[in-house]
Amino acid sequence: MVQAGQAIYSTLKARGRFFVTGTGHSHMLAEEFYTRAGGLASVIPILLTEFQLHEHPLKSTAVERLTAYAPIIFEVYGLQKGDVLLIASNSGRNGLIVELALEAKARGLTVIAITSVEGTRTQTSRHSSGKKLCEVADIVLDNCSVEGDACCTIDDFGQRMGATSTITGAYLVQQLSMAVAAAFWADGTRPPVFMSSNVDGADEGNRELFRRFYHV
Repeated sequence: MVQAGQAIYSTLKARGRFFVTGTGHSHMLAEEFYTRAGGLASVIPILLTEFQLHEHPLKSTAVERLTAYAPIIFEVYGLQKGDVLLIASNSGRNGLIVELALEAKARGLTVIAITSVEGTRTQTSRHSSGKKLCEVADIVLDNCSVEGDACCTIDDFGQRMGATSTITGAYLVQQLSMAVAAAFWADGTRPPVFMSSNVDGADEGNRELFRRFYHV
């Protein structure tokens, strides 16, 4: 966690950018980073609608297996050498997220993964390289989820409920954000942090952060 926080801070200090993304339910972790109360302002989310479930769950599942989509994302968002890309994926096996990680490494980005190390070990890769996200990333943050995510057996047939990756993933996001802030303070610099817009007096400071980082 400290290593990841320092990597992100070093990138931001050098005027690089910090991108976050995830497909399926893991897209919620990118949202957990983005414009969150008490969250870092210097975050660029990759939240394409086709990654998410509200259009159609089968569509998002199909898209996250398409390796050819990764170069489009790099083109649209302009990711480049020196940036950091954080990818959230519980299984870490689907073609798109592995291709994103491989493409990022090839272009000189630092890749951070939030994934299930235990769950990944038991699954084969769906990428032609045979690799999984945790095998490509520079830094891996383990969400400690199990294979298939759901952790509570509810019948004699092995049916399980109680998915944990969103809960532990959100916790990791908050811990990582604070690790980045700690790196700012250690270097004698105030970190850019949003306040809740529901707190009196927060709007003015937040607007300045929006102008600075999002040009709005």
